[in-house]
Amino acid sequence: MAVNFIFSCLNIFALVLLPVFAGLTIVSPFFPNSVVKIRRFAKGFCIFNLIYTMFFMLFINTEAAAFGFTKALPFDIIPQLNISISFGLDSFSGLMCLLTSFIMLLALMASKTMINSKYKFYYSLMLILQGVTTGIFAANDLFTFSIFWLLEIPVVYFLVSIWGGNAAKESAFKYAIFTFSGSILMLLSAALICAYGKDAGMILNFGELIKNAVNFPIVLQLTACTGFLAAFILKIPVFPFHIWLKDTLNKAPAPVSMVLAAITLKTGAYGLIRINLQMFYEIFQLMAPVLIILGAIGMVYTSYCALNQNDIKKIISYSTIAHMGVIVIGICSYTEFGLNGAIFYMIAHGLISAGLFMGQGIIRQKFKTGKLKLLGGISAYIPEITILMLILCGSYIAIPFTMGFSGQILSLAGGFSSPLIEKGFFAANLIQMFVIFASLCIILSAAYTLRLLHKTFFSLEEYDFGKIQLSNHQTAILALLAFAVIIFGIYPNGITDNISFFSNFNINTILENIF
Repeated sequence: MAVNFIFSCLNIFALVLLPVFAGLTIVSPFFPNSVVKIRRFAKGFCIFNLIYTMFFMLFINTEAAAFGFTKALPFDIIPQLNISISFGLDSFSGLMCLLTSFIMLLALMASKTMINSKYKFYYSLMLILQGVTTGIFAANDLFTFSIFWLLEIPVVYFLVSIWGGNAAKESAFKYAIFTFSGSILMLLSAALICAYGKDAGMILNFGELIKNAVNFPIVLQLTACTGFLAAFILKIPVFPFHIWLKDTLNKAPAPVSMVLAAITLKTGAYGLIRINLQMFYEIFQLMAPVLIILGAIGMVYTSYCALNQNDIKKIISYSTIAHMGVIVIGICSYTEFGLNGAIFYMIAHGLISAGLFMGQGIIRQKFKTGKLKLLGGISAYIPEITILMLILCGSYIAIPFTMGFSGQILSLAGGFSSPLIEKGFFAANLIQMFVIFASLCIILSAAYTLRLLHKTFFSLEEYDFGKIQLSNHQTAILALLAFAVIIFGIYPNGITDNISFFSNFNINTILENIF
């Protein structure tokens, strides 16, 4: 009886829209202009939302191909094309919604000491961003996905440009231009599919599209696959379209960088799986070898760039781009364990990158600099942060029994054994060579990460910084992330058990149809 009652209370529209309403409540003139009340309301709501999302995960059938908790508006937004707003969850999207809730709560906790102006607008935008990002992951049709994708862009723009300072405005503008460019192609592709579906009398939710998209006219498949791919490779981003990300992550305040690296970039990888791989796999197999090659080149190039930086945040920004290449290789491998590794590393990288951006934010705040040569051996001043950063950095360089190890090994092994090699497509014969080349990233990652740790925490050039007082919530945030990285590194089945059916079912379906 209790289980049935809880199940009946799980409304997918509430999961998506309540954060938006909470954000609008904060910015409304009726909400008190008290910093303490604003923070408490925002964090209190995020705790509620995290618990609410956990209940969805508890009741999702991880061994079902169909979406659960599906809901749609009772009326059409565009009646001429039968377009409505609809949401649904499967094991993959539910996991991404859970990551969104968790990271957003930690980012709002971090904001307490790192955001010092325009509190109402800031906390309002952060909650709206949570709702919009959840809407991307929970979307059950192309139109809903595209609308929430577009809504995310102005929210991120204002978060970066306003709280990143004057120097951040150019970076925020660059972000908007790049992502809007791809989004226009995405919207046109969605419109084409909706128009075709209307003429064919089709239901256009993801479940039906995944089954029937392979029967679309080949020109429509090619156009739509290319349009969506353009949006995703700009968002991930795939080399050489990465130039906006390094500046945006570097200029944004630490809590916003946490959200961008851990969640926002993952929307691109999520779309690559949900739309290009699941729906247009016949066309996407022609593009996958090129993406693997670009991903490998980007991994090594940006790792080399990170090795030549002398600022903590710049190193982490470049490394974020490099490690997203691991996810791209796993997705494009067309293997079950490659896809498993890509999804697992999406979660792992989200936790690790959030922790690293939080750590650098604490260091920059307490020591008034992020320059390696000006820090020296600060482990004497912040020993607890030093230990936690060692754990997170260890996972970044794929030390066994950390999350980074499992995700990177599975993704790269999937790329190396990709069945696309046998197909003889353009550049398919280069896949194995470039996956081996991408493995150099692990060596370079160890080089720049160990350099960062040595120069920052253990250098012999110690400076007298005086007494350093750390906030309890700052230590707690890093501790939670480090704990998760170790727990799921030792027991990765806690995540892979939730996605193994998803990966197995989709890859087997794809291989049966193209081989």
